[in-house]
Amino acid sequence: MRGWSCAAGVGRQCASAALVRPRRQGRRLSKWRYAVALPFLTSFSGCIEVTTYVSPSASGTVIDAASQKPVQGAAISVDGHPGLFAQTNSDGQFLLLPATRKTRIFVLAPYESHLPSGTLVVSADGYASKEIVVKGSANSLLVSLNRVR
Repeated sequence: MRGWSCAAGVGRQCASAALVRPRRQGRRLSKWRYAVALPFLTSFSGCIEVTTYVSPSASGTVIDAASQKPVQGAAISVDGHPGLFAQTNSDGQFLLLPATRKTRIFVLAPYESHLPSGTLVVSADGYASKEIVVKGSANSLLVSLNRVR
């Protein structure tokens, strides 16, 4: 057996003793093993998923400008996002959750995220509509609507 040595010593005593493989200095993987190992390891890592907010989030209260009383049933929508809207409750409060978009990135590259922005349109029966430009998120908005005469 070439390349093997006897743990017990030299000569015929090795027949009954355990054989020991010689140690290599600085074990290296051959190039083909790297070529096979790299795709295998990257398949475990998968991809990075980035969630991007494409519309602003907002919350607040809608009130009557003259009486300062809450307006129930007012509609809050985001201009340019047809399915995204909220409605005020009996206290005139609303909560508008942002729309999101998920992006999968397979290669690490610079990624820049911008604050979501949009125009909130607040409307109610018997009141003039009001538009509010929002960047990012707007919490505790106080929107006063004027009655239409």
